[in-house]
Amino acid sequence: MPAEKKSQQEIIRKRMTFRVRRWLKHELKKPVNIPEDLRKGAVVCEAINKLCPKLIEEFDADPKNVIAQTANWKKINAALVKCAVTPSELPNAVKAAKGESDMHVLFLVYKLSNRAKTLRVAPESVVKKIANKEARIRKRFELKKERKTEALRERTMGAIRAAKYNRKYKKDRKKRIMLHRKAEKKGNFYVPPEPKLAFVMRLRGVNGVPPKQRKILQLFRLRQIHNAVFVRLTKPTLNMLKVIEPYVAIGYPSVRTIRALLVKRGYAKINGQRIPLTSNKVIARALGRYKIKTLDDLIWQIVTIGRHFAKCNRFLWPFKMNSPRGGYKKSKLRHFVEGGAAGNRMGMINRLIRRCL
Repeated sequence: MPAEKKSQQEIIRKRMTFRVRRWLKHELKKPVNIPEDLRKGAVVCEAINKLCPKLIEEFDADPKNVIAQTANWKKINAALVKCAVTPSELPNAVKAAKGESDMHVLFLVYKLSNRAKTLRVAPESVVKKIANKEARIRKRFELKKERKTEALRERTMGAIRAAKYNRKYKKDRKKRIMLHRKAEKKGNFYVPPEPKLAFVMRLRGVNGVPPKQRKILQLFRLRQIHNAVFVRLTKPTLNMLKVIEPYVAIGYPSVRTIRALLVKRGYAKINGQRIPLTSNKVIARALGRYKIKTLDDLIWQIVTIGRHFAKCNRFLWPFKMNSPRGGYKKSKLRHFVEGGAAGNRMGMINRLIRRCL
């Protein structure tokens, strides 16, 4: 396919060269070497003056170096702009003189041969209108390029931060395993630190919930059945969770579970609207001032109960979970230790979350 495309371009170039050579010979009454004479610019200046007399008053008829050739091409570009030729169609003067844009120059002269009868100096308003349009297009292109560069930079920085967080998670996991093994060797027990984060999911509806417990559920934003939120475990929140324990499922989620929750059920609360977390732009727009720009930054703040945990938790809309696949084992009215679903199930909450996603 590339060879066929190359051969087609070669055929087009030969046809254009033949047409341009014939037209210049007819206009200037002398043979022209292409692309050598076109690079000098003198031939093009003469052809333009034939089409529109005295458009280019002074030019170097026999330039000796690249500087003189560049000066000719600058005059050609300035003259064609006056004739309402779009600036994007004009070649760069230096590249045209050096022979780095021969195809562009050939195409320009080919278009001039087609406009032999219509090449005239355009009104100033038309020239300004074309210049303004070109400026807008250039500005839009530069803005698009800048956004693309910024997006690439953000993706790169996001990948670096994600790798850093993964290294920290792995290091903490290895440290806990090492401490367990060290305690076993000495015949002791390793007691891990108390968890700081809990995942709370409401199991029962409005019926049968006393007013006190209902107020606490609303305080935790658990207004509907199967609503779920992250809760920071402190003395006040622990006391409140004990009061509503018969009506909720409580547990300590893993990093993998938190990631799955945010990816599959994560929604943001922005200006009172429920917006899905489909891209990092949603996070960066709301929490960028706290240096939280990606999903990995958000997960890190939640897992470690970071400095901006409260802002991140408010940013997240309460999760709307499904009923667990396969249903509840016995009854959600019983406590988990009795075979039911309510109450604190510690690390086993991860199984329930996977069934509810």
